[in-house]
Amino acid sequence: MRGRALRLGSLPPLRVSPGTVIMVLVLAVLMYPALERVSETPSRAILLAIGVGGFLVLSVLVHEAAHALIARAFGARVDHIALTLWGGHTQYRGGPRGGLGSILISLAGPVSNLLLAALTFAITGLVAVPGTATALFWGFCSWLNLALALFNLLPGLPMDGGRALEALLGSILRRPTVGTRVTAWIGRGLAIAVVLVPLWRAARGHASMTGQLLTIVWAVLIASLLWSGASRALEGARVQERAERLDAGDLLRSMLICAPQTPLGQLPAQVDPEQVLVVDLAPDPAAPGSLGRAYRLDAGALAAVPAPRREATAVSAIAMPIGPVRSLPGDLAGDALLSAMLDAPAPVYLVREADGSVRGVIMSADVNARLRGR
Repeated sequence: MRGRALRLGSLPPLRVSPGTVIMVLVLAVLMYPALERVSETPSRAILLAIGVGGFLVLSVLVHEAAHALIARAFGARVDHIALTLWGGHTQYRGGPRGGLGSILISLAGPVSNLLLAALTFAITGLVAVPGTATALFWGFCSWLNLALALFNLLPGLPMDGGRALEALLGSILRRPTVGTRVTAWIGRGLAIAVVLVPLWRAARGHASMTGQLLTIVWAVLIASLLWSGASRALEGARVQERAERLDAGDLLRSMLICAPQTPLGQLPAQVDPEQVLVVDLAPDPAAPGSLGRAYRLDAGALAAVPAPRREATAVSAIAMPIGPVRSLPGDLAGDALLSAMLDAPAPVYLVREADGSVRGVIMSADVNARLRGR
């Protein structure tokens, strides 16, 4: 189920997943026994336990808002902030790629939680009587923020500390993908450690059987998230390396390009339908800025047209739509080529020479296949 998207003034859209409620309830259940022992009534202990869960949600929101604020300061466009069962994330585009900007964006979240921890520690000392439920409530809020900050500062992807280290290594080595690979493997190591530590403690009998089982279950869930995040980062590094090797010249297809009204009789006798591109240069309202629309020949329909009728049959009669067609410079490569295609998406691109003649065709499907390593 998708969370609902809310707009709060100038903040980016906030997507709250139903899993956020589950997170609050689970934390409340874990906090209730300690609060119940020092509370005047069970109902007050329940309210305070739910309050701890709610404060954690607020802490996660502050964490993500700090990421969004610094990302915007560096020119990024923040799409949304999401709150989920496992915390949250900030989705943004653009902004710095590596270097100081990326480091500051990554560290902004943990720093905000350290500030919240300091604030709640101060509240505990100033307004709460030691040993009371109120003091325990603020103490829990303090330690949760401290734990949230320290956990996110772990130096492996997908944690914030890992992203900061990734940007630092990428800047020092001048190879961002190397920084990604190193921190992703650190992240995988952390995932293994998250499971091994509670298993080791259980083997030494440091907690009750119920407590050990609950800790191990949570450790496995957290480790799976760390492992999958690190694995996605590794795959992203592989895709980035393939993107850097893209070259418009290598991707060019030499195709027979014809207008929709071209008679079939003007095509070579043994033409391969896959090597024919029909281009209608009429303006396409559905794709502003495009050259027109592209079509491919239906091989079965082409074979079914009798030879005597080919001179009177236009290629448009057996053409199937591909989508809009756009143009690309022929000297693009790497990220520049990929950015140009993302800025003006289309399934087909014509690559032109300086005199305007068509040098060849680049198909988006070919680029996607290269990025997937095929």
